[in-house]
Amino acid sequence: MKDPTKTTLADGRTVGKDSDIAWLIGTVDEVNAFIGLAKVFAKNKDIKEVLGNVQRLMFKIGSDFALGPKITEEDYEWLLLMIDRFEREVNKPRNFVILEKDESTAFLSVARAVVRRAERWAVKLRREGIASELAVECLNKLSYLLYLLILKEGGEFEKI
Repeated sequence: MKDPTKTTLADGRTVGKDSDIAWLIGTVDEVNAFIGLAKVFAKNKDIKEVLGNVQRLMFKIGSDFALGPKITEEDYEWLLLMIDRFEREVNKPRNFVILEKDESTAFLSVARAVVRRAERWAVKLRREGIASELAVECLNKLSYLLYLLILKEGGEFEKI
């Protein structure tokens, strides 16, 4: 019988299901699921397209931790381009606002929070020499991009 407390990564390594790497990969999977939900409910066609590309990036990020470096500088540059684009398209609030106003913005908000958790795990693994700096930086930029997409999708928000 196979040990139910262990899992085998795509590169053949066996790790505990509660290991830091398993937690990180699982968290990346959670992000991807919430991004998928947000994409299904998104009203804006451009946001749906961007979220589809983000999902593909999330698979690369997950692979980066399971197989070794898969994320490229081009992936990072794409994130920066999307951030630049949506920074020009939205008005960032000067106050705190409640971001969750419908299904799409709520799922994007959860995805952003889970990306931040994934980033914290990635930072820990980076310190241990497991995660790449590029993966950590992509997760950091992705949480900001998701914030901008929430603003774009939601329009006006309730100020606190």
